[in-house]
Amino acid sequence: GEKRMIVVQKGKEPNSLLAFRKQHPDADYDDMPTNVLKDVRSQMWEEQGHLCAYCMKKIDDPHDVRVEHCKPRHPQDEIEHDKKATLEFKWMLGVCYGNSIEKGVKPEDTTCDAHKGNAELTINPFDELSVRKIKYKADGSIYSDDADINKDVAETLNLNCQALSLPQTRKNVLMAEKNRIMRKCKGKSQDAFMRELERTYEKLVQERNLIPYCGIIISWLEEKLKTS
Repeated sequence: GEKRMIVVQKGKEPNSLLAFRKQHPDADYDDMPTNVLKDVRSQMWEEQGHLCAYCMKKIDDPHDVRVEHCKPRHPQDEIEHDKKATLEFKWMLGVCYGNSIEKGVKPEDTTCDAHKGNAELTINPFDELSVRKIKYKADGSIYSDDADINKDVAETLNLNCQALSLPQTRKNVLMAEKNRIMRKCKGKSQDAFMRELERTYEKLVQERNLIPYCGIIISWLEEKLKTS
């Protein structure tokens, strides 16, 4: 399984970031030079299939990637913030600006990092078991049976933001995919239908040909294919 939010698979950090950390052992994120930041943004944009790690909307250009430091809370809360960690690529996520760029946007109309502020997340976007706890309702809204994770997605990240019609958009994305599969398999056997589901699943999950909001498609496919 992959993204519900997608499970973010990190590659090796950009060389320029590694070099910067070696030269400046006491630096933190705020000291990062523009060229390094540019490399970080580009790599995250590629790794995440041009999607925001939280809401899964398409980010058109690496320049529009906002770098988010995601240190999920450990059950024992043993990670305290250390300066060096802010330069560790493995904790960086590429996210969208969460509708915060326009002037005068109400806080309840923002999402993702812009809505989160300094709140800590329980969910770990790098961990499949954690991400699998996110589910979808028929209306396209996102939730979890795990109370902490439900709070992350519904409140902290505001991923059911009505102003941005996120639930409706997800629902539309799923409908479009269902229609595509139905058209493709029209008049064919149940076997052909299942094969098309498997092919679609592989494309999204193994090959990571991600499309915006594909978490809801993946969730539906898993339901259909009953993959464990």
